[in-house]
Amino acid sequence: MDIAVTGACGFIGSNLVSRLADDGHNVHAWILDYPTDPTRVASLAKAQHVHVADLTRDDAYFRGVDQVYHLAADMGGVGYFHVHDFWPYLQNSRMTFNVLEAAIRADVDRMFLASSACVYPTELQMRDGDAPLLSEDLVETGKPDQMYGREKLMMLRLGQRAPVDCRVGIIHTVYGTGQEREGERMKFPTAIATKTLAARDTGRVEIWGNGRQLRSYLWIDDAIDKLVAVMADSINPGPVNIGRQGAATVQEIADLCADIVGIEPTYSYTDDMPSGVLSRDCSNDKFWNLYGRMEPTGYREGFSRLIEWLQQEGA
Repeated sequence: MDIAVTGACGFIGSNLVSRLADDGHNVHAWILDYPTDPTRVASLAKAQHVHVADLTRDDAYFRGVDQVYHLAADMGGVGYFHVHDFWPYLQNSRMTFNVLEAAIRADVDRMFLASSACVYPTELQMRDGDAPLLSEDLVETGKPDQMYGREKLMMLRLGQRAPVDCRVGIIHTVYGTGQEREGERMKFPTAIATKTLAARDTGRVEIWGNGRQLRSYLWIDDAIDKLVAVMADSINPGPVNIGRQGAATVQEIADLCADIVGIEPTYSYTDDMPSGVLSRDCSNDKFWNLYGRMEPTGYREGFSRLIEWLQQEGA
């Protein structure tokens, strides 16, 4: 098939391009700029067609394309969205409007629209030590998380109503090789792994919040398997979680990374930095019923692979 991927130089997008190309598809990669990260450069090299465009301003064209995965986004972790709550909303909305319209004009068979776990009601996620299993029926029952969550909820609704077969994936925290490993866009899994590696010299690891925050983390290869499964099915399932069921505390993940690295660091905790909602877990009941289980990578295996990759990259 001819398949277009927007955000093809992002973390998830680049891994998806590599997978689709390996599966024999004719891949059209849409990027804002050429990457410098070696992992993403290697993935982009597998695409048969590369389109450089600013999708907030430029038209996308998908004539002859069978499927579109829309992953392009102004993206970051909790620290990034705590500081930036205007431009990401505006730019992500513009991109999705443009891509949806282009997919409809081109009469593509189906498309995937990436939403986020931030669409879920924050009031359900503020009980210390009690991580609710967030199921898809809870999406529109409360207040989304920050402006980013509001934008993703609006686009989720728009995708459901679009005159094209639009599959909406509610993506929870995904981690793995090729993820941002520095700067304000870095997310918790890579941040804590990087801090633990640095603690070989400093002996200290700083944790944002009290360490009791609960989250679940999905390894990148498992995430790609799930995206492909949603698009391969003949039936549009409606919004479906793309995540791992089984939450762990921030402290447990920090201890796991320390054990993998082979150190016993001293932990410090700060309330001066944003730490997001208190507790969140991902319900996989709907996904499992539709497609079966496909998240075999456990936390020890995943974080071991992440730390190994960070060491290879000079962390």
